[in-house]
Amino acid sequence: MTAAKILDAAVSPGMGEGARQTPPLPTGWPLAFAAALAVASVGIGFLAGGSVAILAGESMRLVGAIAAALAVAFALGIPMSRALRARRLSAEAWRGGVPVAARVEAAHARHHAFTAMGLGLFLLPVLAVATFLTINDAVVYKTFLRGDVILASLVDVTKAFGANLTIAVAAQVLSMLLGLLLAIGRSLQGSSFALVRGVCIFYVDIFRSLPAIVIIYLVCFGVPLMGIPVLSDGDPMLYAIVALSLTYAAYNGEQFRAGLKGIHHSQISAAQSLGIPPGAVLRLIVLPQAMRRIAGPMLGNFIALQKDTALVNIVGIVDAFTQAKIYSANYYNLSSVTVVCILFIAITIPQTRLVDYLVARADTKEGR
Repeated sequence: MTAAKILDAAVSPGMGEGARQTPPLPTGWPLAFAAALAVASVGIGFLAGGSVAILAGESMRLVGAIAAALAVAFALGIPMSRALRARRLSAEAWRGGVPVAARVEAAHARHHAFTAMGLGLFLLPVLAVATFLTINDAVVYKTFLRGDVILASLVDVTKAFGANLTIAVAAQVLSMLLGLLLAIGRSLQGSSFALVRGVCIFYVDIFRSLPAIVIIYLVCFGVPLMGIPVLSDGDPMLYAIVALSLTYAAYNGEQFRAGLKGIHHSQISAAQSLGIPPGAVLRLIVLPQAMRRIAGPMLGNFIALQKDTALVNIVGIVDAFTQAKIYSANYYNLSSVTVVCILFIAITIPQTRLVDYLVARADTKEGR
């Protein structure tokens, strides 16, 4: 005897003959929606298989379409068949006067229907993208994913990508130092520091309002035009680093300020009561805790900074995007730009997962 039937036997004697039984879980709409997704997925799978098969030859188009449709139907058919079977068992149990078993099987039917739903929602965009890339004689694939162009440009674009990484790391270090000064300046209390707070607020408001590309243009072209000895004789890479540092210092400063304000004032008061100097309190007690709290958001700012390094091509710096454009002009093809996309994705996604991990760890330590 199953657990559901044992529970029914234990519950049924206590129920009056005319007692109202709770109906089983509704399974109609999940099954209907899953079935609709399955039909759509099979149809798009047919188109995707035919389109992808064009790359192997026109004669393989029908074979590829049928094979893809059958594969999609098989993948979705397993959870759908299980859902239908569980729904049938639920109806039989309900008609047989076993309400608990009916509800258990109904829950199983909904679970398998939702599994089919999730699989269908995954397959639909994947198959749609595959169709888009290969439809019309694979024109999209040949424009953005030509293997010979990717291989020809890979080495030079990767070397030029080093300029993006250099600018990103240097600008992040400088922007964090300047941002920390801005955060400390905005956190100073009392009327004596009102002007300092005002300057910091003005800086943050201005540089958060201006696009990074405008700051890069003004610094990289404006400083050399001023003709100031030494200052105007710098390298364009240095100007780009300064421009991005000035821009992202405003964002990092707000992150630092949020971290500093998150430390309860009682810790500062306790440290001061022990005779610890204010500078040591900030350096040894407040700042380490604040850094742990803002590590995730700060790394998020660094990811945004990395992407903005592609803007330096407007001032003539040969970065990965500039190198890719040279190959695009030579080959009349954009596959070299795809290499740039792959490089940025390759360094960004691991950092994004690290941000998620740091945020989750901070939430765990704080008991959230």
